[in-house]
Amino acid sequence: MKRFVHLTFTAKLVTMICLFHILSISAVSYLNYQRYSRQVTEQTIAQTQQIIEQTGSNIHIYLNELNRLTLAPYYNDDVLDSLELSPSSPEEQLYASRTIGDFLSSVMTLPRDEILRVYIMNDKNIYSYTRTPYEMADFDSYQESSWYKQAALQTKPIYIPPHLEKAFGSRKTPIFSIVRPIRSKKDNDVLLGVIKVDADYSGIRKICDRVELKEGGALIILNDENQIIYQTNEQFGSDFLSFFSPSGTTTKEHFFTGPDGKQYIWNHYAIASSGLKIIALNSYSELMEPMRENMRKTILLTLACIMTSIAVFTLFIRKFLAPLNTIISLMKKVESGDLDVQAPVRTKDEIGYLTLSFNRMINHLKQFVHRNTQLVKQVYETNYLYKESQYNALCNQIKPHFMYNTLNTISLLVKCSENAKAVSAIESFSSYLGGIMNADKEIPLENEIQICLAYLSIMQMRYEDKLTYRIAVDPCLYQCQIPSLSLQTLVENAVKHGCEKSRGNVHIDLVSALSPNGYLIQISDNGPGIEPDKLCEINAKLQNSIGTEEIPSGMSDFQDAKPQGSIGLINICRRLLLKFGKDARIQIDSALGTGTTITLHIPERQTGEDTPCTIY
Repeated sequence: MKRFVHLTFTAKLVTMICLFHILSISAVSYLNYQRYSRQVTEQTIAQTQQIIEQTGSNIHIYLNELNRLTLAPYYNDDVLDSLELSPSSPEEQLYASRTIGDFLSSVMTLPRDEILRVYIMNDKNIYSYTRTPYEMADFDSYQESSWYKQAALQTKPIYIPPHLEKAFGSRKTPIFSIVRPIRSKKDNDVLLGVIKVDADYSGIRKICDRVELKEGGALIILNDENQIIYQTNEQFGSDFLSFFSPSGTTTKEHFFTGPDGKQYIWNHYAIASSGLKIIALNSYSELMEPMRENMRKTILLTLACIMTSIAVFTLFIRKFLAPLNTIISLMKKVESGDLDVQAPVRTKDEIGYLTLSFNRMINHLKQFVHRNTQLVKQVYETNYLYKESQYNALCNQIKPHFMYNTLNTISLLVKCSENAKAVSAIESFSSYLGGIMNADKEIPLENEIQICLAYLSIMQMRYEDKLTYRIAVDPCLYQCQIPSLSLQTLVENAVKHGCEKSRGNVHIDLVSALSPNGYLIQISDNGPGIEPDKLCEINAKLQNSIGTEEIPSGMSDFQDAKPQGSIGLINICRRLLLKFGKDARIQIDSALGTGTTITLHIPERQTGEDTPCTIY
């Protein structure tokens, strides 16, 4: 069984087909053999029974002819007169002897070789004509014989069953006899004599010799003492016949096993008028031999056909399974990582469908791997952008002069005994530092606004009345998630380019507004604005960053993408794109001498697992 498991699919299929053919043909051959053997057995039993019944009928007719032979004295008046008139003189005695003797010789001259002796006798005389050197055994005492006394008392003939007597030489011969009383035509009660005909079995033998049985069979005739008086096969002796009892009528009871260990079929027929029994024996093995020979030839022919079928099926299956083998070999290439394989489709059947499905699976797998690769790159880019944002914030904001100016301002406030302002400045500076340390996270909009407030508070202490600001964000948007330092960076740009490059007062607005597909956040300043060429360059790079599908492979790509004088605009744009999809974008509007407005378009998004950001 283990060896079968490790066979190839082709070998398994061919093996199963061969086993199925062998088992099915063997079963059909066996069942046909059983059915035909049963039919042949039943036909043989029926035909044999008809044969022995016909043989018995012929023997009965033969015996009837012998019975009619005993009626011959009634057709010869001289014989009847001789028997009726008792001879009183030697002349009459001689006449009677001649008359009856001539009659008996005429009877014996009939073409009946089986008749050995003929006798006519009464209480006074006995007349005979024989072909044998021996007379009947009770010739001298016939008057005391039971058959003679029985014949004298009735009118019907008497059949003396077969018995052994000396006829030719010392060897006894089976002889049967027919005895008929001869009565007077004038008075039926007057017994004139008794006629007795002795015959051997040559007549019955001639009848039986015409019977043809199967090879290995025999026809046997038994007398009423179960002695064999005729048989066609000497191997069946009396000891052989003791193995069965001729009394059954069913097909099963027609079988018996002989002393030689072989099975035989027997038929039985009894002749009631003579006490003879006819038994026909047929050898079952000889009877079934033609069928066995036919079955052997059938099996050999079947094996030849199976071998031919194996060769044909092997070629056919190999050709039929060639697409499957191709798919298997391609599957091994797929396992090694090659996803550029395609199986040729040659048919439109189930194999063709399997091939198409395999190709579609490979294509879907390629797409899945590509999407997974893009997702991995996006995750990498997101983390990178967050780290870069944090890096930029730390490098650009926490510079020695920024810390110096902030701490110096706090120190002056303390020296001037403006402790409340100093404490407020320290708290703002602490909030700001805590916010920029979470640059790699996504935080609620409310937290981002607090970072912006902390930064603007610190900048307002530095620039005093030169810097004013206003933050007006709808509270319903507070729990909406946004990448950290997204707004703070833009507010920082507005302070840097407004307060440092403008001589007048600078006002910064951070407001929100609802849009049909999300919400807007605008950061405006009244600074010097951006030159048109520079504005077009910045917007173009932002637009290209939104439309780019490939993710930069390193930090230098982001540095190249950043316009001069800006702090992380491309970084913010890419982070918004990764978080909210292609509907998120940054738009910059500016005019020289008027100011700059940066608008963040953020689509509708869940604020968390339980609290949605409802903006409509």
